[in-house]
Amino acid sequence: MSNKESSEIIGQVVAADIASFTAQSLELHRAPPLGSLVQTDGPIYAVVCDARTESIEGRRPVAHLSGETDLQSFLDANPHLRHLLRTTFDTVVVGHGESTTLRHYLPPHPAPIFAPLRLCPQEEVARFSQSLDFLKLLLSAAANSDEVAAACLRLASAAHPDRRAFLVTAGKELARLLPNEPQRLTAILRRIRP
Repeated sequence: MSNKESSEIIGQVVAADIASFTAQSLELHRAPPLGSLVQTDGPIYAVVCDARTESIEGRRPVAHLSGETDLQSFLDANPHLRHLLRTTFDTVVVGHGESTTLRHYLPPHPAPIFAPLRLCPQEEVARFSQSLDFLKLLLSAAANSDEVAAACLRLASAAHPDRRAFLVTAGKELARLLPNEPQRLTAILRRIRP
């Protein structure tokens, strides 16, 4: 069974360009964690860089306190809200696959609209992050790219047998990519410390 078959679908692509895509989560309030590696069919690999829950109509929801003590109870008491709200998340594309080869650069085409999206299993995260060439795309992509890169490296380190060795290698790669930005480098390194 391939990784694609073994990991469940968590969402669908609803907007895409070559360097990023937005996906709608299949469940309300269930976006993957910041920094997670996800993949579409193809595959196209991306890192989660933002998430939101909002009204489908574009209007801001109005809070109505009704006595429920937790979110699940509130949603159970108001089942119609699941049809009025959606959870979406944005990603930064960091690579793609060609047969058995991983490419740590942008794909030739954007992810297809409505393509199913899967959270990469640990084995796939370890395989993809063997090369850290994707960090350059990640560091130059989003306004919160430093936080996203740090979160991605923390999550990826858990997929490697020697977490500390992976983070040391990642730190060296960050130093190579950010030689003239010591404050930025220091801030990221502090966030990936084991």
